Amino acid sequence: MDRNIVEKVTKQVIADYSRRSSSPRKVMVIFMGGDRSLDDALAQVRQIARSHETKILVTRAAASVIGTDRIKNTTGVSDIILDDGKQNSVALSSWPDALVIATLTLNGLSKIANLITDTLHSNIVVGCLERQAPVVAARDAVFCSCHPEPSQASGLSRKVESLIYDLKNMGITVTSAKNLAREVLAVSGAPFKKIEVTVGTAGKVFSSDTHSFGAPSSRAPSFAPTDNVRAADNCPAFKDGADCASCGKCVEKKPGSVGAVISAGADRIANSSGSLAAGELANYIDHTLLKANATQEEIGKLCEEAAKYKFVSVCVNPAYVAMSAQLLRGSGVKVCTVIGFPLGATTPTVKAIEARDAIANGAEEIDMVINVGALKSGNHQLVLDDIKAVREATRGKILKVILETAYLTKEEKIKACELSKAASADFVKTSTGFGPSGATVEDIRLMRETVGPAMGVKASGGIRSTADATAMVAAGATRVGASASVAIVMGKDAGAGKY
Repeated sequence: MDRNIVEKVTKQVIADYSRRSSSPRKVMVIFMGGDRSLDDALAQVRQIARSHETKILVTRAAASVIGTDRIKNTTGVSDIILDDGKQNSVALSSWPDALVIATLTLNGLSKIANLITDTLHSNIVVGCLERQAPVVAARDAVFCSCHPEPSQASGLSRKVESLIYDLKNMGITVTSAKNLAREVLAVSGAPFKKIEVTVGTAGKVFSSDTHSFGAPSSRAPSFAPTDNVRAADNCPAFKDGADCASCGKCVEKKPGSVGAVISAGADRIANSSGSLAAGELANYIDHTLLKANATQEEIGKLCEEAAKYKFVSVCVNPAYVAMSAQLLRGSGVKVCTVIGFPLGATTPTVKAIEARDAIANGAEEIDMVINVGALKSGNHQLVLDDIKAVREATRGKILKVILETAYLTKEEKIKACELSKAASADFVKTSTGFGPSGATVEDIRLMRETVGPAMGVKASGGIRSTADATAMVAAGATRVGASASVAIVMGKDAGAGKY
């Protein structure tokens, strides 16, 4: 081990952070006149404003329904522009790097989807799309809170989902109000997760008290070493009061180096055997049980664990979707299911019907398997049509496309990602867990490089430990499918297994 490794890492972190900080990060937020999930929207905009230069455009309806004073006081943003219905030259003089629609209304949705630019806010949305600036919209306020939302089977709901689908096809990220900050920080290049620095092979793990949004804390970092590795006090080369540079492995007694890393924006320093805090991984995990002999009791336990540990979703076979949806009602945990599973060899029509049935039973996310044979035959149009058929059937829901990477060459993996992106899927996913092998760090990196930052990447298959999951996230995964989820968030290794 190079004894100067800490200094090298410090310099790299500072350089990377400086480059990130110097990039333009101007965000414009539009408030339309919707009031559903308003508290969530206001809180999320406040978080965004901590790390971005933010201005807010308030429509006349929003000024009436919400009030400019409430928006200003709650978000902490003082740069407020009132949309008076005219093409305000001040608002148009400096285009943002990212646009946020904090409360998307039915009127706004219709205008944007149909490219009607008769107001300042709709003109700005279209202008950002023309300039390929990221646009993120929260859909919670599409229906007014003065009456219940229409059922999914109603004509109005189907029309709204069609318009939402059109927005996604334009490149707009449509999400919930609670996820605005996460989506904005992801598309604008600002750090959302805590920065983690890995140093040495026997160093301690430290956590600082800096926050994830905005500039690093001005307070001195407080370190809480873990007890899973040796203390520097036991190091014979350490001399009290010195910034030890003898072995280069121990970071506890490197106050100068550690302080520089923290000042640069890092708020976690770990040894190479360490990882993201295991509990944080719950925000990435689809808790999965797809084996053929899964019982109702096992599905019940799966849902209980998902609610307890706050996993993103449970991923179950279609027969258990209705049961899972009932068990998880009100928990905040989604129900995900698999389509064309595990071979992907059914027709696009059958997959679309299967997806619609799953959604009717309560599925919120759909993981479909592509026609692997068609891809390997070079029949790319069939693969595209296959994905499009399921995309059409899943409007308004998350669609993940399973590539089954173990069967594919590098070129085929790239092509599968490109076809998934062309079909407006939300994620690409590595594996079913039923193939010859599962996710690899190399595949995750390749998939992330191919789809870019706007799409999700799900790692699945053989992820059995905290280290496995952390490596996938570090490589670019934004979702992890695992049956060993509880062991992962508890910092344990579940041993060998395919899923």
